[in-house]
Amino acid sequence: MNKLKESAQVSLAEICDEKRVRMDPSLGKKVTGAVYFSSMRALIHGAFEFVEFFERLHKDGKVYCGSSPEPFRFSLASGHMSVSSDIFVKEETDSVAEVTDDGITEFLAPELVEELAAHPESAEVSFTIETDWYFMAVFLFEYFFHTGSPFEGKKMVNRCFLSPLEKEMFRVEQGQFCMDIGENENTPVKGIQDKLIRYWSEYPQILKKMFQRAFLDRGSLCELRPTEVDWKQLLVRMTMDYKTCGCGFRGFSYRLVPQENGTLACPKCGKIYYALTNTMDRILLADGEKLYECQTGRDPFNKDDVTGLVVENRQRKGLYGIKNISRGTWKGLYPDKTVREIPPGQGIPIWNGMMIRFEAGEEWNLRLVHPIDESEVDENEQ
Repeated sequence: MNKLKESAQVSLAEICDEKRVRMDPSLGKKVTGAVYFSSMRALIHGAFEFVEFFERLHKDGKVYCGSSPEPFRFSLASGHMSVSSDIFVKEETDSVAEVTDDGITEFLAPELVEELAAHPESAEVSFTIETDWYFMAVFLFEYFFHTGSPFEGKKMVNRCFLSPLEKEMFRVEQGQFCMDIGENENTPVKGIQDKLIRYWSEYPQILKKMFQRAFLDRGSLCELRPTEVDWKQLLVRMTMDYKTCGCGFRGFSYRLVPQENGTLACPKCGKIYYALTNTMDRILLADGEKLYECQTGRDPFNKDDVTGLVVENRQRKGLYGIKNISRGTWKGLYPDKTVREIPPGQGIPIWNGMMIRFEAGEEWNLRLVHPIDESEVDENEQ
């Protein structure tokens, strides 16, 4: 990775454009460069830090009294977010702030736009935690899909608006989320919103459903707006779901190929993944795959600390197991129905019908349609 990417801090506008214009001192002129995160993990981590900022803000009893995304900038290398020192935040009990024409954008919650329209002479509106939830949803939509407003489909693109307030009032009164289920009046416009069309097909359903929830009924339903916890849970799931294979394949698990026995295969090299499930979620196991604290431990948002590793048995080629490299002790149910402890440094073979209980206490099971080899093996060899 070059030094420019390591040090680059980019805005939401540059992320959407996928390019940035900067002054090159050596050439003495402005140059245009591409803007891409170094990895999907970095991109998701940037979104995670953005959400955590609002979580800390709200715990302190404060809200963001603005509609500009400019205070938030991201490292292309790591996703680390920095926030401008002059960001406009206030105590929620004193969150009335003035909004000028430049601030009337798609980031303003519907109730704020209605407040401005009802009292245009004051230009003051009351920001709340709920308006922050709306701002977060619009910001993340543009962040992931490199596009404009979630409502700027053909219904809005083909209209002429006399003022920013008129445009946003139309969005509040008649807007439709352009990627809503069954939507046909406000679909994205080819040639204008090609990035949205392309990126929408790349992400998993869990992310799409979150935005469909956030922008249902023009985003006016405060009770449906995803909270910081909702976003953090989703972003952790996305991080765990993204697979990087040694053959060069990179993608979310929906791109893996289902096999007849219930396993999944890499679409490029055929590497097999086994699915542990707790009925609500799953952990995909394959040679070299890592397990994290958010999956096996007590911190559901820790997606960085590795606690387990899928390794090949030293005595039996082709037989794999999960090695415990956490600080806690797991429990495993073996084919002979015995339950054994799995302390740090030891492991459990990956067998059909296996059950494992990590530190968090949930039971995870592996069930295949057709059995796999369950020959006896010393779990300490994993």
